[in-house]
Amino acid sequence: MINWYSVFINSFWIVGLSLLLAAVSYHYWLAQSLKRPLRQQFNQPSFNKVFWISFGLVSIGLLGTSQQIWEIVIWGLFTLYCLFNLAQHLRHPTTSEQS
Repeated sequence: MINWYSVFINSFWIVGLSLLLAAVSYHYWLAQSLKRPLRQQFNQPSFNKVFWISFGLVSIGLLGTSQQIWEIVIWGLFTLYCLFNLAQHLRHPTTSEQS
């Protein structure tokens, strides 16, 4: 019998890691094409938004698969941290370019 909750909740971290891999690959290619340092490319708002979205999805997936209360607390806090950072980048997209 298929556990549909497990399939659903595990899809979050799988999609999150896939999205992160795609973002890193794209920005690596873009840095090579524009002859920029990779660090400078990773500081772009377009990468930061995808970075925090993907890590938020990963943390939601790990939160849903946690068994122990301390795991739930840690992944819950990390999820909130990801959402906070994503909100900051959506509200002020140019702050990451200044550093």
